[in-house]
Amino acid sequence: MTVSNVRIVSAAKVLLEISGFDVIRQTSLGNYVIKCGRARETLTIKRKCAKIFTMDELYLRYKAIAVYKSVADALTPLAELVRADDDCARVERAAGIFRAVEQAGVRSTGEWIERLVLCDDNPFTRAASACARIDKRLKAQVETELLTFKQLSLLSPNDFLSDATAAFFPRFDFGGFKANYDKLVRFHADNGCGILACGSAFKYGAGGFGIAHIDDVRLSDLKNYDEEKAEIVKNTENFIAGLPAFHTLLYGDRGTGKSTTVRALCAEYEGKLKVIELSGEDLDRLPDIFAAIRGRRQKHIIFIDDLSFDENDRRADVFKAALEGSLDGADNALIYCTSNRRHLIKETDRSDVRRRNDEVQAELALFDRFGLVVTYINPDKDEFIDILKQIVRSRGLHWRDEYASIAELAALKKGGRSPRAAKQIADLIESTYAEFI
Repeated sequence: MTVSNVRIVSAAKVLLEISGFDVIRQTSLGNYVIKCGRARETLTIKRKCAKIFTMDELYLRYKAIAVYKSVADALTPLAELVRADDDCARVERAAGIFRAVEQAGVRSTGEWIERLVLCDDNPFTRAASACARIDKRLKAQVETELLTFKQLSLLSPNDFLSDATAAFFPRFDFGGFKANYDKLVRFHADNGCGILACGSAFKYGAGGFGIAHIDDVRLSDLKNYDEEKAEIVKNTENFIAGLPAFHTLLYGDRGTGKSTTVRALCAEYEGKLKVIELSGEDLDRLPDIFAAIRGRRQKHIIFIDDLSFDENDRRADVFKAALEGSLDGADNALIYCTSNRRHLIKETDRSDVRRRNDEVQAELALFDRFGLVVTYINPDKDEFIDILKQIVRSRGLHWRDEYASIAELAALKKGGRSPRAAKQIADLIESTYAEFI
């Protein structure tokens, strides 16, 4: 018997684990000690269920994967290791597996496979995310494929060693696949499907959705501006609760925390809200976003930073249609925009009265479509010093009165007082002057 089919996998044990049982040990063929709450019980599996799978059978099960086809494609190195019939091929496939596990930032093949399964977009995950009825045939196929993934996750490097490769064979960790059908149904109902199930903050562009890596910022990190933040919080919480809520424009001076306020919602409402950032240059992709999230239970904020339009900009028409609820929209999405421009539509020749009047009307039509407009203005001198003082003390530093003079000079150099300028001055104080408490 060749090394390619020496390894066997107990289907009974895998079925127990994938059904959510904590299998402690096998006492004899067909008898398994399982954990039930705080008690331990012995469960007997009929002998016909204790079928063993050879490597050839496992590979055939892999080739039969239909629902999670993209996951199967990603697992090619693992599947091909099953079929490898010489040392060179086995070492090469094992290296690919080791590399994939490390790049995924997980500890084992089971965790790698589970992450791929959780983030997959397929008919089952889409139905589960919409809490729709799942056909019996689809359910049966998903359960069969999960069993195959579990079996693949149990493959050990030791199954493929030879005397010639034992010293340098890539030793990837195995096991750790815990997903089962019921857990997946609940997960997708709560988190959605595809890449949107795998985080709270995203970007959308020509390549579709991508996970956005943003700083772990909270609303409390933006000092003062309590009334402005409260309006955003109230509107967002109404939206999450299914109450009337509005598309929102955060308008005002640069550096006052408009974008920070929106990005902080990711951390404040993690698990309840997903924020998708869209560049102003890609506004014509709004219908694509709506199509991707329509019908899902999850709530989405589409965030557009620094919104502005040129004269006769066709993006403005797409955007207005989205704000007023076109047929291509989605009732589980709100649009939050920021702008520090006095005019969303850039001014042209002010001497042409008729043209300027048309631009004013177009701009008013845009503003009217925002149900909520929140204005952020630069702080005065006393408010600026108060913001700086809060930032400095939040870092565990002593406040010294001379910092106020330093701050005023620095603000003048930076072109004005703002929360952003206060944060930068706090960085300067911390690195140059400060004494820790």
